Amino acid sequence: MLVDNRPGGNQIIAASLVAKAAADGYTLLLCDDGVFTLNPHLFRKLPYSLEDFAPVVDLAQLQMVLSSARQLPAASIAELVALARARPGTLNYGSFGTGNIVHLAMDAFSRMAAIELVHVPYKGYPDAIRDVLANQVQLVLGGIGGPALQYLKSGAMRPLAVTGPSRSPLLPDVPTLSEAGFARLDPQVNFILMAPAGTPPAVVRKINAAAAAIVGQEIAATVLAPNGMRPLGASPDALAASLRQGRAAYAELVKSSGVRLD
Repeated sequence: MLVDNRPGGNQIIAASLVAKAAADGYTLLLCDDGVFTLNPHLFRKLPYSLEDFAPVVDLAQLQMVLSSARQLPAASIAELVALARARPGTLNYGSFGTGNIVHLAMDAFSRMAAIELVHVPYKGYPDAIRDVLANQVQLVLGGIGGPALQYLKSGAMRPLAVTGPSRSPLLPDVPTLSEAGFARLDPQVNFILMAPAGTPPAVVRKINAAAAAIVGQEIAATVLAPNGMRPLGASPDALAASLRQGRAAYAELVKSSGVRLD
């Protein structure tokens, strides 16, 4: 398998390429579900739609952690909210650009908590982490594993809360956002495989079965769990339903934020 990275444009470049590819099962799109759940609300006109794709498999769900600079005098969500109310507009959070799920989730958190946080967009998670370590920004929301876990374990960054319905085995002492009083805030990032529309159902089923087996057994413990991801391996029909539901669920989140990218 050849990996052809096509970054940029909220993954629109990659999605557009696969939407126009031959429907033979040899060209697939690996992306997060925001391509189909968030982008339709952020852009007035997209060069693709969900109907241009055949859903293949929902691979894994990423659990995220809201982390703070160790210098920040707040060891919990409640203390963070109190501090932000006492110092409005002085605390910053990093995200991976305008309009991504991190930006939208933190914007929603600010409104729910009635606090004022300043958004600082970055090119990627490592860049945001670097500035949290230096206390240039005070907060960042992102994956538990990868570049963050070592700093969370060492105390260089402080974990305040994790997303999802249950605590992370990587950070068992850190409460969920729901436990911290924000049950309505549940940002989700699922990594999915999509094929061009018209790909034969037998080919879709074959790829689905192979991918589901791999995420459920071969890489669950060695790749997914250490990076804070939960294996899924959902069926094509389940993925299609999830994308439709996600698009409807995020409509109000994007509308309330006032963010548009075109």
